[in-house]
Amino acid sequence: MSQFEKSKNTDHGKYRLIFLLRDAGEGGAERSSLRLANALARRGHEARVFFLKAEGPMLSGVDNKIEIVDLKGSFFNFFSSLRARRADFLLPVYTSMRALMAKRFMRSPEIAGMKVILSQRNMFTMDRGPIQTRLKFLRCSLLYPYASAVVCISRGVADEMKTLGLTEPRKIRVIYNPVLNDDLSAQIDAPPDHPWFAAGEPPVLLGVGRLGDQKDFASLIWAFALLAPKNPDLRLMILGEGKERGRLESLLREMKLTERASLPGYAPNPYPYMKHAALFVLTSRFEGFGNVVAEALACGCNVVSTDCKSGPAEILDGGKYGRLAKVGDEHDIARAIEEALADPIDANLLRERAAFFSEERAVNEYERLFDELRG
Repeated sequence: MSQFEKSKNTDHGKYRLIFLLRDAGEGGAERSSLRLANALARRGHEARVFFLKAEGPMLSGVDNKIEIVDLKGSFFNFFSSLRARRADFLLPVYTSMRALMAKRFMRSPEIAGMKVILSQRNMFTMDRGPIQTRLKFLRCSLLYPYASAVVCISRGVADEMKTLGLTEPRKIRVIYNPVLNDDLSAQIDAPPDHPWFAAGEPPVLLGVGRLGDQKDFASLIWAFALLAPKNPDLRLMILGEGKERGRLESLLREMKLTERASLPGYAPNPYPYMKHAALFVLTSRFEGFGNVVAEALACGCNVVSTDCKSGPAEILDGGKYGRLAKVGDEHDIARAIEEALADPIDANLLRERAAFFSEERAVNEYERLFDELRG
């Protein structure tokens, strides 16, 4: 029996599920959604994944029990594929408007009984100007009533949704992302593919994520620059790709840190790096949940995170399982890093906390939601 499936509940109904994703890219939303789809398929549900474009590094990780449908970016392909495959539940991820438009405007018996479960993965009001936020609010206020449930991936996201009033509070659920499973445990034990993590090498600060505005890796580099003179052996590595690469590389050159910092790109398996890093650092301006924080804990790696809205502080239980720092404040981030390096939390305690965010727990909660919605 699987280590993380000891209390599997087999009394639930079996359902036809369609996940609707943009692609199989390297983001945390794609990773956690495909992890959930795989787990539900293994539980005996008939699962399919519709991709707007069936491309990306995580495509090969889709379970062979799951049918993959490439919509090739076409609304017509999406609508016709929905008609051809009766589903009990449609679960869109960053594709909510398409899913709700299908539910609202497609007048066919194949669609009429299908229930849409939205996945609210981030703070609604973050990273948008006032005009963009208002336009999105208007779109959502017209279509969100057609959702049967809205699953928020943290309490902070759920609280904001209730405040906005886009849907009835009874439809809002909090289900944390599935993070810990047997596959991840096996990946953790692989050797890291970088000489900096060999035995006897100096300590490494590690960041992981898309190189974009949200992750604010510039603040991590500034914090590292503050620490570098007092810690001549300390190194910095940031795994990921994105539009900010050029800016971050220029920043490292300006600070003369290129010999002590590395941006090696996207790593399909970042967990051995987390296991062997001295510290994992998240400097995001905002998050919905922050998968990488829970993943770092699962690797037994100490964590420093900005106290951003909304997930990391929940994962770290307000600082009990890692240090929190102010968003965009390199001095406070450097302070938290120094404290974490000087007084690390026991790795076994971190792993125990990570177990709370297990795949089994998430799947059980989704199955309970399915049963409730089908009545």
